[in-house]
Amino acid sequence: MRTTGPRIASLVTAIVFLGILWLIFQRVWIVIWVQVPWWVVLLAGVILFLLIDYLVHRALGGRS
Repeated sequence: MRTTGPRIASLVTAIVFLGILWLIFQRVWIVIWVQVPWWVVLLAGVILFLLIDYLVHRALGGRS
């Protein structure tokens, strides 16, 4: 039972992350590809993922 919490938290994190990315890229797809270097998009994605992961684990009561 102890592994169920972290698995659910990871699943929720992935779903939230993909949902947010989908909404963002849906609206600014052309702007991102024309104006921003590829490494900035990658860095922003990693930072967004880590932020969402941290918030979900805090919300679901995961250990630090």
